[in-house]
Amino acid sequence: MVDMLKDEGIAMGRFKVASLMKEQGLTSKQPGPHAYKTANVERPDIPNQLNRAFDVEAPNKVWCGDITYIWTGSSWH
Repeated sequence: MVDMLKDEGIAMGRFKVASLMKEQGLTSKQPGPHAYKTANVERPDIPNQLNRAFDVEAPNKVWCGDITYIWTGSSWH
């Protein structure tokens, strides 16, 4: 709400917005946290060619990767 008012050129803090909303009987509805699905089945369209055989005879013979998200306090990176 504060951002909406700021876009209209009206300077107002969140506590003033909260009290005005309370006067009008309005409540704020915030979205819940995002829930990531846990993968419990291997994808048949992406074959597991490495099959956890991480010991290889030379460098650059096998490459693998992982997508990891880290919470930085304000967002996921």
